[in-house]
Amino acid sequence: MSVEKLEKLMAFLNTVPQKKIRVNWHGGEPLLAGKEFFKHIVRLEKLYPDKIWCNAVQTNATLVDDEWAEFFSENNFHIGVSIDGNERVHNIDRIDASGRGTYKKVMRGVEILRRHGIFPGLICTVTKKTVKYAEEIFNGLVDAGFKGISFNAFYNTASESNEDVYGLTENEWFTFLKEIFLLWFNLDDETIRVRELDAILAWTAGTSANECSFRGTCSQWFAVDYTGDIYACERFGRRFHFGNLEFLETYQNLISSQNSLDFKKEIKILPSKCKTCNFLSLCYNGCCSHRRADEEGILVYTYCESRLKLYDYIQRTLEKGENDE
Repeated sequence: MSVEKLEKLMAFLNTVPQKKIRVNWHGGEPLLAGKEFFKHIVRLEKLYPDKIWCNAVQTNATLVDDEWAEFFSENNFHIGVSIDGNERVHNIDRIDASGRGTYKKVMRGVEILRRHGIFPGLICTVTKKTVKYAEEIFNGLVDAGFKGISFNAFYNTASESNEDVYGLTENEWFTFLKEIFLLWFNLDDETIRVRELDAILAWTAGTSANECSFRGTCSQWFAVDYTGDIYACERFGRRFHFGNLEFLETYQNLISSQNSLDFKKEIKILPSKCKTCNFLSLCYNGCCSHRRADEEGILVYTYCESRLKLYDYIQRTLEKGENDE
């Protein structure tokens, strides 16, 4: 993104009515934008002191050095890193341009962040190639010192998960999360938090997880690419295009645009199974970018059944534990 586009973006974000503005800097690899780019972000945010700016960066950490870490620490950036398990499993999918595994480079960056008082969160992407290694993945992440762990099922919106060489089927995702739950449960360490388990544990308490894919709040997020084009959540890719910073100029113009209104209408259409589901108010048909048409042509959350099965399994396990006491 050019400096000119960045300046337009920050002016646009200043028109959002909420006082607290959350900005997630993603790539590709966002650190490739360079340190001066990020320093300019901070300078621009100071031009709008009425806002509370909350910056987050999702990085593979291979470019992190002491200067980056010091900058993030001084400016209160939240950092998330992408690591897919222990060294062996991570290096199955995460290789550099020369074909070498990147785990050691990533962990070197993580250790630099930790030395500067930054303890990054973690996103682990699970693919068809790695889904069978749940124990290796979980134990590897815990042994590496991570306390907040999130798992993403690789999902290609352009292909069928049964045929995609990376995408997970419902049964694969359920089996993986079931094994992760057992590993976490038996570890008995309350300092280790797993986002996907926290979400289902919230269900057992009759509440909804504080996450967009459980709350039906997808329309509150938008993505801006380097050209200034504005889309729905980045998980959709370029499927829903709302316009460009050059022409929309304000947040009000964005949310009142016809494309935005059509998007909000489309994602709120519920399939029959949702309308009769006891968990509708806790699920809202899941992530709206991870949906496929049912027999009536209505989009339903691809991992609906795995989510329900995981709830049932966790609930029964917890009840059994209580009865055994």
